[in-house]
Amino acid sequence: MNLHPDYRQISHWAIALSEQPDYQGLTYRFLHLLEDLPWIDQAAAYEVYGERNLKTGEARCTSEQLVRRFPLDFAEQPQEEDIDLLKEFNSSADLTPSKPNAAGLFTQIVAPVRELGGPDRALLLKGTFDPPALALLTDLISIYRNLVALHDRKERDPLTKLPNRQSFDARMLQVCDYFRSHPIKDCYLEKSSWIAMLDIDHFKRINDTHGHLYGDEVLLMFSQAMERHFRYNDFLFRFGGEEFVVILNLVNQADAVSTFERFRTAIERQQFPVAGQVTVSIGLTHIDHQTEPAHLLDRADKALYQAKAGGRNRLVTHPNPNSVAG
Repeated sequence: MNLHPDYRQISHWAIALSEQPDYQGLTYRFLHLLEDLPWIDQAAAYEVYGERNLKTGEARCTSEQLVRRFPLDFAEQPQEEDIDLLKEFNSSADLTPSKPNAAGLFTQIVAPVRELGGPDRALLLKGTFDPPALALLTDLISIYRNLVALHDRKERDPLTKLPNRQSFDARMLQVCDYFRSHPIKDCYLEKSSWIAMLDIDHFKRINDTHGHLYGDEVLLMFSQAMERHFRYNDFLFRFGGEEFVVILNLVNQADAVSTFERFRTAIERQQFPVAGQVTVSIGLTHIDHQTEPAHLLDRADKALYQAKAGGRNRLVTHPNPNSVAG
């Protein structure tokens, strides 16, 4: 198997990857590039979760990790991938090939993409690979890894590592476009999507009393609690300051309310170092097919305002505000 890409081909690959506007576009393009290579039958990307709370030097626990395949389809029920690849994902090697077959060729490659601004990722490639192919893939994956790092810096909050406001705008458009094509008639009964704005109560007081270092610790622990509480087909964002946003998918109204109420209660019961007890106010609204994204966000924001005006540490749902007292 001989592969000798010329200068123009390599330049074309580099240009095609570097012109992608975001992580989603980059990963789509890279997977298509890989599958166009004659010796790759299948290329897939995965995101690996479950180790955000590791202490420095603490080993990864494979049994506590969860893998989800790219791209995540929020309109489908979340499913854990039935693959036994976490040991390879957790390898320190840049590229882990399978054992060679009788012809001396490798049939599977796992390439971790980690220590970036977002979750750990990994690429799974299937086909027939010889050593020159492995060398080329190593270089291509290095380019991809560097570009992912650049997109993470742009699209994620540097403290919590959650997607930022820019990422929210793009995702919200995607969700709204879906429901324009798949309108929901009854949000009380049908499973659909919901948007909630979450605001940490009296956060300025935490900063003023304990200092910004401990304020940042509260923000980080709050974001980690979000990641533990919500599912992997829900979308979490740090909106700015002490405000966070959640897009909750595939639930009816009763389940949406109970999900956020459980989270509110969990935060109320959690002890934060130095800061002690922290509470959160939540404004929730349904994502329908008739309302523009900006208006949906405004509805959630108005519900949040009512939650805070009503005494904080409570959930309010718009357009039928019924607060759940803390």
